[in-house]
Amino acid sequence: MKKFFVIAASLIFTVTAASAAVFTLCDDDRPIKYEELPAESKSFIDEYFSKEKVSHVTIDRDLIGTEYKVVFMSGTKLEFVGSGEWKEIDCRYTAVPEALIPSAIVGYVNEYYPESKIVELKHDYRGWEVKLTGGLELTFNDNFKLVDIDD
Repeated sequence: MKKFFVIAASLIFTVTAASAAVFTLCDDDRPIKYEELPAESKSFIDEYFSKEKVSHVTIDRDLIGTEYKVVFMSGTKLEFVGSGEWKEIDCRYTAVPEALIPSAIVGYVNEYYPESKIVELKHDYRGWEVKLTGGLELTFNDNFKLVDIDD
């Protein structure tokens, strides 16, 4: 019985120590200086959002990787993966710069939703997500075929 308690206590200690180590690795949304962003992220901002004033920049490290978030005074938010490549653009009140949107998506939106503007754009390994003024969300695969509409 004594051996059981020693093993149980050792197991609890090991699980607790491992959990603490995992949480230490996950540095949840820590503020950083703009200059600490990857060069690719800064170049992207200089090219497409040069007139915006930065409110704050954060880094989020977890077991999967690193992400950077840049929030501008206007409310526009950009998210970048650890390498500096953009992942999400959320312009909230204004349109996403058209130069960043694939022409097939621009054409689709102009044809079927001519009164709407694209205010949010996400890209990942599954495809593209677009949010229009009014809240309608369109999902395209990597071949720019519409696969889902969510209102």
